[in-house]
Amino acid sequence: DNVISYGTAGFRTKAELLDHVMYRMGLLAVLRSWSKASKHIGVMITASHNPECDNGVKLVDPAGEMLEFSWESLATDLANCPDKDIDTQIQNIISKCNITPGTGRVIVGRDTRSSSPALSTAVLNGIAALGGQVNDIGIVTTPQLHYMVVATNTEGGYGEPSLPGYYAKLTGAFKNFLGECKDVKNYQPKIMFDG
Repeated sequence: DNVISYGTAGFRTKAELLDHVMYRMGLLAVLRSWSKASKHIGVMITASHNPECDNGVKLVDPAGEMLEFSWESLATDLANCPDKDIDTQIQNIISKCNITPGTGRVIVGRDTRSSSPALSTAVLNGIAALGGQVNDIGIVTTPQLHYMVVATNTEGGYGEPSLPGYYAKLTGAFKNFLGECKDVKNYQPKIMFDG
């Protein structure tokens, strides 16, 4: 009976312990979308720099920010409740947060860990269980998922909601920065990529 807690980086632990957590975070993402007037919520399946045997999940709020702190305890409670209490836990969240069910919209991304495809399927199943709409964008970086959430919710106001839009935003910002640099003296117009 190990309790897993949602923290700043979401949930992170051994991948084989996360199937039920992923399903429930799919549910929570739909609830969060309902609570935000059907705005898109992001779900990123990653454990960043943790060992390959680990994985994790974090939710991204509509403006591309981390999940609101007050929802971290809701995530922890839902992830750790007995299976027989899932429906009750969902109803408690709806009641506590004064949520009116609507259209749940979720954008899902994952990293390249071998456990990520199966864990992503669990998230997708959780989203489907509450009738949510999903945009599964596949293998992406965490910043790309954050960008996609805010760009989608601003209907392109922040940038084109696509991966080419992400690259255009990033390179455009870099070009603008270089344009602001008047005194470049020893600058060499060469980019080194370490990856």
